[in-house]
Amino acid sequence: MNLPKHARHLLRAAIKLKDAYDKHDPIPQPLGPLPQDRWAQILRTERQLHKAIHYGFKHAARRCRQCLSGQLQIFQQELSSCDTQLRSVPTREIPKPSLKTLYEELISLAQEFLAVDVDRVRKEIVVRTERIVLEETDLGRFEIRLSIPDVREILPFRIMALDPKTPISDDTITHPHVQSENLCVGDGLHAVNRALAEGRLCDFFLTARQILRTYNSASAYVDLEDWNGVHCGDCGDTVDSDDCNSCEQCNGQVCDHCTRRCQDCDVSLCSDCAEVCEDCDQSYCRVCLQSCQECESETCHSCLENDLCQNCHTLQQEQNDAEPEDTSTDTPSPETPSEKTLPTLETSHTAIQPVCLGETAIPA
Repeated sequence: MNLPKHARHLLRAAIKLKDAYDKHDPIPQPLGPLPQDRWAQILRTERQLHKAIHYGFKHAARRCRQCLSGQLQIFQQELSSCDTQLRSVPTREIPKPSLKTLYEELISLAQEFLAVDVDRVRKEIVVRTERIVLEETDLGRFEIRLSIPDVREILPFRIMALDPKTPISDDTITHPHVQSENLCVGDGLHAVNRALAEGRLCDFFLTARQILRTYNSASAYVDLEDWNGVHCGDCGDTVDSDDCNSCEQCNGQVCDHCTRRCQDCDVSLCSDCAEVCEDCDQSYCRVCLQSCQECESETCHSCLENDLCQNCHTLQQEQNDAEPEDTSTDTPSPETPSEKTLPTLETSHTAIQPVCLGETAIPA
């Protein structure tokens, strides 16, 4: 029987798939990797949250809470997947698919996908999706690649973006639910594992594509609202990455319009982290401000004089310039004869004359 070239490639792939199913050891496979990296990420975010609360970074604390909530939800899903693997010991042996079934499954893929191919170098069955658009965000086309030798292993496939449109925050994420070519299947894990175990390859690829067509903000690695730009933590607008800055203290994203800069060290700051000198009303980071020794107001180094703010320094200067009161008692000067006394003295001087030579003193 002469088959077209593409059909022959699919037949060879079906034969290799049949070998992989036949060689599969029915002994329960070891548990897949536990989400230790996710737990480490959660602990790191928790430390950032405590730090933001300690320093009073309100915007950073709000973002950390949102991020931590999303990470915990994904962590719960991954733990649920591990639990499903542990509980998925079949009560009866699943019959292995026949070569005819596998070949027909591969042939039927052409009716569901734009392109179906066999990567003989990487030993993968490859299907191509249409352009995935979620909430008006164009994510481009994807390839779902199923490993032929590992078809009976846990999640033996990867998702490769043909037109990568990664978010600015992480270039390893090509889809809200795809990171480093790994698809977060969530509640679809059981359906995926069951379809592969029974050789229902078409159902497996359709399930994977449906997950790519679906957006769940609770389990997204990056929210779609932040995909094509950066969300300003101060005004709430989404701006291009070239028009925003990262706060040096809390790492929050702030647009150029809302960005404040320290007048001393020129670092970028958000409104929550920027401090204002109470004398000159300019923005500074906390490191570049100093407390007035008298009133403890936050003051920049340019406005400080002798470790005092301008108001306290002026008050101190006024106190120093004021002369102290003279508390000594003035000694009264000897009384000088008044004008009324002078005539009397003159009259007395006239009435009583000194004794002259040859005269006799007469008693007054």
